[in-house]
Amino acid sequence: MNDDSPPLPTTVVIPIKGLERAKSRLAGRLTREERCALVLQLLDHVLGVVGAWTAVEHVVVVTPDPSVRARAEAVGAVAIDEVAEAGQNAALEHARAMARRWGPRAMLVLSGDLPLLGAQDLEAIGRLGAKEGSIVLAPDRHGVGTNALLLHPPDLIPFRFGPDSFHQHLREAVARHLLVQVYRGVGTALDLDLPEDLDLIVNSKQM
Repeated sequence: MNDDSPPLPTTVVIPIKGLERAKSRLAGRLTREERCALVLQLLDHVLGVVGAWTAVEHVVVVTPDPSVRARAEAVGAVAIDEVAEAGQNAALEHARAMARRWGPRAMLVLSGDLPLLGAQDLEAIGRLGAKEGSIVLAPDRHGVGTNALLLHPPDLIPFRFGPDSFHQHLREAVARHLLVQVYRGVGTALDLDLPEDLDLIVNSKQM
């Protein structure tokens, strides 16, 4: 795909946990109210970047939290309720099934807590996944989690979010002999889960 090619029409799905479980590993640094506010602030940022991406056709936010659903719907995203007992992967499968009626050529599952995410990250992922039958994986900075997963077309592999999801998704793709691309960028690598992540964000803004 060259720079003059039209962007790949993509449905973006963003899973967000309930605010009552928000960023519990930051409890030593932030109060519950501060953690809840942080989740919404990060979501606003990610939704803003996604909304400005020329390839996006639909945006879906999957969450059990009514405050998050309201925040998503306020900017035109579709909000889907996640049933806590079913888990995130089941909720994402539900979102994928719902999105089929739109006929998306590609689906991007994107973490909602990426403070450094920029348009260049989404554009690069879209270019890497331009060929049909492609999967693009963007791991977290530890190389363990999956902070972005592009599927072209959307039904290529089952979702395997959870412990070691990067390697779980990679194994699913390799087993199906699919074209796998790995995107490593600061904007997708740094999610906010641990106290040291907060320090990295502060330091990056001071540079």
